Amino acid sequence: MLLKRLSANNYFIAMLVLLGITILLVVSVFILTAYIPEALGREPYNYEINCAFEFEPWAFEADGLEVSFPEGGVIVNTNLTDRIRSDLLLGEGTFRRDGHPPAAEHTGGLFLVTDHQLFEQIRGDNIFIPVEDELFLAQLAAIVDKQIGIPVIWDDTFNMSFHKNAGLIYQYFVTPEGEPILPPRDNEPSVAIFGSFMVYTLYIVILLLVLTILSPDHHYSRYWIHLRETHPGIFSLAVIPVIAVLAAASELIPEFFSLPDYYAVLGYGAILALLILSARIGKIDYLDFGLRRDRLKNGYLLAIVAAMLIVGAARGLPGELSISGPGTFLLLPLFFLLLSLPHEMIWRGYIQAFLSRRLGFAKGLLATALLAALIHYVYLMISAPWMTGYAYTYLEVAVLVPGLAIILGYLYLRTENILACALLHSMILWLPGIII
Repeated sequence: MLLKRLSANNYFIAMLVLLGITILLVVSVFILTAYIPEALGREPYNYEINCAFEFEPWAFEADGLEVSFPEGGVIVNTNLTDRIRSDLLLGEGTFRRDGHPPAAEHTGGLFLVTDHQLFEQIRGDNIFIPVEDELFLAQLAAIVDKQIGIPVIWDDTFNMSFHKNAGLIYQYFVTPEGEPILPPRDNEPSVAIFGSFMVYTLYIVILLLVLTILSPDHHYSRYWIHLRETHPGIFSLAVIPVIAVLAAASELIPEFFSLPDYYAVLGYGAILALLILSARIGKIDYLDFGLRRDRLKNGYLLAIVAAMLIVGAARGLPGELSISGPGTFLLLPLFFLLLSLPHEMIWRGYIQAFLSRRLGFAKGLLATALLAALIHYVYLMISAPWMTGYAYTYLEVAVLVPGLAIILGYLYLRTENILACALLHSMILWLPGIII
């Protein structure tokens, strides 16, 4: 209310207030990440065989984990950094976590992530003999390919993983065939999880403030004000959850059939065709999908700035760019046409627009974000149900997915141009792939 009064009298004062709040939030993020460095996500590791050794009988205990290989086994290192290592331990033995055996009837080993100091402690005087048999190494490589490693969240956008850098970091058991027994067990402290929730929530608020600062003279068009005063019919609202479910199904189908992501455009196209047909027979009114000629010039600079800030927040400043010829740049328009534009026409151009007509602009934006979070949760329950037992999945569901929906929806409210939203969406998909 205070900001409205200030802006009514003086845009400059309103912008100073917003800028001051933004600076305060940025400082808060720096303080949080300084005290809780694990709060920031990192790019996932690549898991492959670095080395493989046979070991003699081995037993160890660490942070509630009890493992014994009475006849020895094989250890395969799949990732090695200056702080931590990821190893696959295979062999017959006994395995307990917090005093309880694994849920699976038969266990053939475990995937273990530790820091170097703890690993040397649990290794003790055990002698490792290098595996040189090529056939055996090929069999081990096939087992390594089955491993999930440290779980990745938001894998359709930024591919983020989280872990601490000390002690027993993460582990799960595997079957004798090498299949992961899920859900895994991460030893992430609750303060780090809370810190991640806070950091990424603040990032979203900062981005909204930046979009506001960069569009100080915003006002809704007469057309949108007219729409706000014209409530949609029951049919238009009733099909919204159906459309959201169909949109999620469009993204699930390529995953289940191991097809490229852009095959989702077939499902998107069918949804758009159904909506257009419903409008033609009079079931839906004012169906424009955000493609109005008088607004098509708006918002592209906002979209570019927002994309760079989002990618910078999630990835940090780029060390260098990975550009492998003209094909790298061709991906951007492909993302735009085959994924982002139809997705935004459905979610912003229809779902948010019609919910806003019913609930108001702010409530419609929030309702769309909540629906996106719910649909994404259902998507994970179907595609990777074990992820619901991993704490950081709820960062994705509760903050990242609805947060991005709010940013895209807010850009739509500021520009009334779905092409600007599609540009932002496609840049978010494209930029992480070229940043090293």
